[in-house]
Amino acid sequence: MYPYSGNLAKDGRNTGIEVIILIITGLLLVLLLVLLLRKKSREPAAPAREEVKTGLRNCPLCGEVLKPGENVKSVLYPAAGNAPDRMMEIHGCPHCYPAGAPRRCPVCKKELQARDLVIARCFQKPGKTHVHVLGCTQCYSGSRHGH
Repeated sequence: MYPYSGNLAKDGRNTGIEVIILIITGLLLVLLLVLLLRKKSREPAAPAREEVKTGLRNCPLCGEVLKPGENVKSVLYPAAGNAPDRMMEIHGCPHCYPAGAPRRCPVCKKELQARDLVIARCFQKPGKTHVHVLGCTQCYSGSRHGH
């Protein structure tokens, strides 16, 4: 048997302080686990997008479901040099542009005026296009379209 150099009572039992420390450590670990699980359950689930349910898309400005054949009006500029992305102006869909349903910026949530538009970066890969909205002419500081 290996010699034990820890604090043991003369009869080989752990001292009371070691048992208390082990109990407190165990309780702290259980409390931490409970807090982490509770935090995850409180986080709101991401709202289900219509696209996931039906295969249809939503307008990023007014939220209307786009029927087959309806498109978002946008302008896609040529890439600068070897840039992996292209700049894009998003105006809206047939439901909100040029007039109709209120348009809101997906970033700042402000209602857009008729002259406002949304600025985005468009990344095109084989078989997939990803659009990252940067903001509107009211909130995107890199915009040359500001008032």
